[in-house]
Amino acid sequence: VEVVDETGSTNADLTQACRAATWDEDDVHVRVAYRQTAGRGRQGRPWQGQAGLTFSVAMPLALPPARLSGLSLAVGLAVAEALEQCDAALGARIGLKWPNDLQIDGRKLAGILIESVPAGPQRLWAVIGIGLNLVRDVRMEAALGRALAGVAEAMTPFDAQRDPTRIPGAVLERLACMRTRFVADGFAPLAQAWSARDAYRDEPVRLLHDGVVLAEGVARGVDAEGHLLLETAAGLERIASGEVSLRGAGA
Repeated sequence: VEVVDETGSTNADLTQACRAATWDEDDVHVRVAYRQTAGRGRQGRPWQGQAGLTFSVAMPLALPPARLSGLSLAVGLAVAEALEQCDAALGARIGLKWPNDLQIDGRKLAGILIESVPAGPQRLWAVIGIGLNLVRDVRMEAALGRALAGVAEAMTPFDAQRDPTRIPGAVLERLACMRTRFVADGFAPLAQAWSARDAYRDEPVRLLHDGVVLAEGVARGVDAEGHLLLETAAGLERIASGEVSLRGAGA
């Protein structure tokens, strides 16, 4: 585990390190930054951590790239379970947004970005970036034009000295459990637990790419591979995460 005051992107740091590292099934790297200046979200969007936890985990997986379907959902579930482990009241309020966000009351609490680095046949590094808001950042809300959520508003009480250390520890513990199950059986055994926290299940939603609506329908949960099940006028469709974003029908 490495902790730095500031870096461009913890994901970029670990991606570069993995390219030069010897793959070892037991060699997990964690990089935590108090401040990121060039963090990235999905679709290359800039993301800077100022009021939260920003860290990345380089996780060796004995899997081919084709077996990574559903990994972002599995990571999101692990983070939600870790937060519930830290505080039941907080955990009870967390919803999961397909494919890689955590929310409180429809407001983003955390985001996940996963990049893979090949390391040979049936071997790769999954570089998992996690950005978790500890408090609501009014400057970030103003820049984004939407409200955010923070751990502090739901945790009873929030300890600003202790919890920023306790939470990553709990997340790493849950990620270790998830990794074992995911390598053995993929996302399938986790699908039911993810669905129980699905923030949009049975709700009308839209799928967008670069602001353009690609599809509309009713979200019907996810399948065993982590694909979104979208009920449309043409029937039930399976949507891979790709570069699409999910929004409530009224958003």
